[in-house]
Amino acid sequence: MVGRSKKVVLVRYHDKGNINTRLPESLNRVQGVLPPLGIAYVAAVLETKGVNVSIVDAQGSNYTASDFRDAIQKEHADIVAITCMTPTFHGALEAAQICKELGLTVVLGGSHISVYPKESLQSEFVDFCIVGEGEYTMAELVDALENNTDYSNIKGLGYKNGEEIVVNQARIVKDVDSLPFPAFHLLPMKKYSSVIGLHPVSTMISTRGCPYQCGFCFKQPSDRRFRTRNPQSVVDEMEMLVEKYGVKEIMFYDDTITVRREHVVGICNEILKRGLKVKWESPTRVNLVDEEMLRLMKKAGCIRLRYGVESGDPRILKLMNKRITLEKVQEVFALTRKIGMESFAYFIIGYATETPLTMQGTIDLAKKINPDFVMFTIATPYPKTPLHTLSVENGLIDADYWRNFTLGKEVGRMPYLIPDAEEWIKKAYRSFYLRPRFVFKKAKDLRSWSTFKKYCIGAWGLVRFNMLPDE
Repeated sequence: MVGRSKKVVLVRYHDKGNINTRLPESLNRVQGVLPPLGIAYVAAVLETKGVNVSIVDAQGSNYTASDFRDAIQKEHADIVAITCMTPTFHGALEAAQICKELGLTVVLGGSHISVYPKESLQSEFVDFCIVGEGEYTMAELVDALENNTDYSNIKGLGYKNGEEIVVNQARIVKDVDSLPFPAFHLLPMKKYSSVIGLHPVSTMISTRGCPYQCGFCFKQPSDRRFRTRNPQSVVDEMEMLVEKYGVKEIMFYDDTITVRREHVVGICNEILKRGLKVKWESPTRVNLVDEEMLRLMKKAGCIRLRYGVESGDPRILKLMNKRITLEKVQEVFALTRKIGMESFAYFIIGYATETPLTMQGTIDLAKKINPDFVMFTIATPYPKTPLHTLSVENGLIDADYWRNFTLGKEVGRMPYLIPDAEEWIKKAYRSFYLRPRFVFKKAKDLRSWSTFKKYCIGAWGLVRFNMLPDE
């Protein structure tokens, strides 16, 4: 690249207009904010290409719209790229409008854009979009804009050609070891925290993609191809986070870290070989762990595993295509407890065709397996998911809801698939976390004043439970 002069700013904006959150707002506010790995990876690749790049994490820095405008102006940006998911799309558009009013070139990326790239580009505030994994697409776009060369054939790019909107084939990074470590140095690392984690905390990924096809999960093209990083590289990054940023806990954000046994075993053995002392946790599945693996993970510093259980009813589990049994769920949670690791269980309330009996079954199972932490979310039929198809077929939602949502039409909040789902999720949270048995256990396990404060904050979120942001 020659003649470099353009300044690029990568943005994570706040959740303005997040009318379709399915995590209670009162709990969302207290759960903490973690580093935006996606744009940190993009920034790292841009830096290797000699690009002048910075990151504005409006969410991590708790910026208002006015704060964000000031931050962008201070950066003297030329190109701004904003990441978003489906619920946060309207917030991303607000950021795009602010940037466009400042005369900047605006790029949108993230999972929602991969579903509705053409609709997203219909906004007057958006110049380009990226579909698929954006590291190399963004680098090639910046190069083309800097040198005034043709960008029409850049893989993963969407753009406007007069009245026509063109979207090229999505890009997948086949060799994830070709990527540099995320640009953590561009993030406000001291501001990140988790209500259940130690501070300082960071996120990481050791794999990309997931071979499973759960009915509620949206799959980008890249998500369908499972790829692993070299265990040595993974531990190099862990070591760097500990030594450079003083990180005490690492939260892996892989979809499922134990898909390939040799991968997680390799990471654990490398940690033990180096004598690296850091606590870490990760998501996985109950059908992809065993006692030998769990013991090795604990020895290597793993303190907590997050399992996607989702439902306590066999029929709903089958409808979700979870490919697990309730017996296996109970067995693995008991095993995790026996080995001395914490467990975190994810559940979904209000799936299509649920009944009071099936939802109560989910609450009952949560209390029976008694994990250290649970998260209940209300089922959301995100675009291009089997749940979306099922919901449309059953007349529960408008087939064009998400398209109209993207186009900025007045659609309101997507209706719950079960009318009283909000009452059920309130019941689920309170009946699990406010049990005397649970409260006593957590009180007994208290080891520090900071942990006590975190538990108090979480409890307050339960007491003042509300699903939507305050007006």
